[in-house]
This record gives sequence, C-alpha cells and structure tokens, in this order.
Amino acid sequence: MKLPLTVKVFYEGASKDAPWVSHNPELNVASCGPTEKKARKNLMEAIDIVLKGAKEDGNLEQLLEESGFNLKQGKIKPPKVSIEEIAFPSI
Repeated sequence: MKLPLTVKVFYEGASKDAPWVSHNPELNVASCGPTEKKARKNLMEAIDIVLKGAKEDGNLEQLLEESGFNLKQGKIKPPKVSIEEIAFPSI
C-alpha cells in the first residue's frame, strides 16, 4: 500500500547515539537515529509495524480514518497538511 505521509526530521541532539528524530504526525509515530537517513529509515520501519499491527487486529481502516484519511470509493486521500509562517508578536 502506498500511503502519502508527512515526515518531519530534525536534529534534536539530546542523545549522542541517536540525535536525529523523525516524526509522522498523521499516525503519531516517531523514531530516531544516528543520522538523518537512519532516523527516516527507522520511522518507516516503525510505521510499517503500526500499520501491520492494525491490519492484523482488523482496525486498519479505523486507524486511518482516525488519523484524518478519507477512505471513500476505495481510494485513500490524506488529510490536508500545510506549512505556514505565522507571526507571533508577543513572543
């Protein structure tokens, strides 16, 4: 299954062994790694585990719908995601 997902990768630095953090907000899954590439790979593995588990438990469609995906007419449409620059004058 191909699934359009948001992947956020950033250098967090708290851990010497795994300073790179990767996060998928739709499924609320995160991972980490020693490099950006490894953090991304670990996230994909974690998402795969979550999706396989949901499928085995019979609640994959429910998980996707609760994560904002639209499952109409046999197609999976992702939730709308935008990156916006917002000014906060009080900060």
